[in-house]
Amino acid sequence: MATAASMRQCGRRLLVGVVVVAAAGCQGAHERPEGADSATLAGAVVERGVVTSRADGTVERPGRDWAAIRTRDTLVVAAPYNSTTYFIYRGLPLGYEYELLKRFAADKDLTLRWVVVQDRDSLFAMLHDGRADVVAARLIPMPEDSGRATFTRALYRAEPVLVQRKASPQAAAAALPDPVDTMLKRGPAERAPAAAPETKTTIRARLVQRPSELAGRRVTLPEDSPYARTLLELEDEISGDINVVEVEASSETVIREVAKGNVAYTVAQGNLAQLQTSAYRNLEIRPVVGASQKVAWAVRREARALRDTLDAWIADEKTGPVFDQLYKKYFVDQRAYLARVESRYLTSETGTLSPYDSLLRRHAASLGWDWRLLGSQMYQESRFRPTAKSWVGARGLMQLMPATAKQFGVRAITDPAQNVAGGVKYLQWLEKQWASRIADSTERLKFVLASYNAGLGHIVDAQRLADKHGDNPEKWEEVAYWLLQLAKQEYHADPVVRYGYCRGYEPVTYVALILERFDHYRQFVTPTVAEAGLGPARVAR
Repeated sequence: MATAASMRQCGRRLLVGVVVVAAAGCQGAHERPEGADSATLAGAVVERGVVTSRADGTVERPGRDWAAIRTRDTLVVAAPYNSTTYFIYRGLPLGYEYELLKRFAADKDLTLRWVVVQDRDSLFAMLHDGRADVVAARLIPMPEDSGRATFTRALYRAEPVLVQRKASPQAAAAALPDPVDTMLKRGPAERAPAAAPETKTTIRARLVQRPSELAGRRVTLPEDSPYARTLLELEDEISGDINVVEVEASSETVIREVAKGNVAYTVAQGNLAQLQTSAYRNLEIRPVVGASQKVAWAVRREARALRDTLDAWIADEKTGPVFDQLYKKYFVDQRAYLARVESRYLTSETGTLSPYDSLLRRHAASLGWDWRLLGSQMYQESRFRPTAKSWVGARGLMQLMPATAKQFGVRAITDPAQNVAGGVKYLQWLEKQWASRIADSTERLKFVLASYNAGLGHIVDAQRLADKHGDNPEKWEEVAYWLLQLAKQEYHADPVVRYGYCRGYEPVTYVALILERFDHYRQFVTPTVAEAGLGPARVAR
């Protein structure tokens, strides 16, 4: 007989490999609209820390190599958010390294746990302490890294290029030895004096044409940039000093300051710098100032089996089309990049999730939910499209069936305000139905979400099966196993089952995706004071 213990083992694997599911769902279920993202996040968990406390007060940390990772079914990745590695755009977690590692985890039947860390030293500290298995951060291996990590084979190679501004007297003045970089240091900025407009001739004369011309110039780099060493080596070659200023800012931010004229020069990965020209047409991306270098993932020095496994996977992926497609998606497609960086819905930068944030905030309060959780459910239902319609007739942001909309007083089903209000009333009704059945609010939330997707009756049927077979009917993980079994005749024909067949994969995946996406959202979107700490928002992991 299958048990909840076996579900905990196979259920995780079930969700990890999900990419796109066009499931028919349960009979009478609340359906997803056509074209909605089905299960692209399954198996991915984002959180600030990954250390788990045991009951005896000791600390449990991730295993140190591939065998331990396989045993615990989880790959922990430490990474920053930036314009290519990992970010949230229009409600969806994206990024070159994020998508690659999500594919790796799916291929290896692992849960991907994503930990957001911004600075390089902290990333490597997590690796060293065993709190992370992989660091993904557009990493170029540096000599000082050899004592604390080993690197995979190259994901791609990048040339270090000089980024400079084609026009502006301010840019020329910024190269002088005065405090023009203080804007990045949060100090008072000094403005260059007004000057006559530059001509093409004066621009060409001012632009650095060869690396040797950097002697005596000021070059601004992000802290921990691998290109500080590149410029030191260049100094030896040209027998001249380069004034390197390191600032606490991302490479994208420093490039933006070059475009604005606040900084004269920076050095960046060539592919990243070229992307920036889609947003800043006044940038000159040349000359190349050093040799091409590999960009790779870092693992612990002793984790050779993990490194070898990643190396073999990368080599295999490079023989197929997806690896190259992902690179082009994030480093070549300038139009898509420009759309992202200019959008107010680049959530990781703007903190704005959707056009309906105010609606979400208002209605989530009446539920007692964190509004970002309701936003995650809305994305799952409609991808924030108010006119979304499923093949069974569910419509609007919260995908209400016409009968449900009528029941809860919704007259204009595609009107965002009415649709969200109706969806929240339905959630409140479901909450009341489950309040007497599930005492724990964190567990109850999962039952409410599943009922919204599949219908209350099917979830109660799964509860009955769990109880009959000796599992806990108040634990979602155990009930979810029996919900999956309702697709099999021997179980949906069981005398305790009243509502018949259900394709349980859909509601089980639905709950997992909403909670996992919520984990992503709360990295970048701040709750109001009133919303902070609400019970259902504290989803147990």
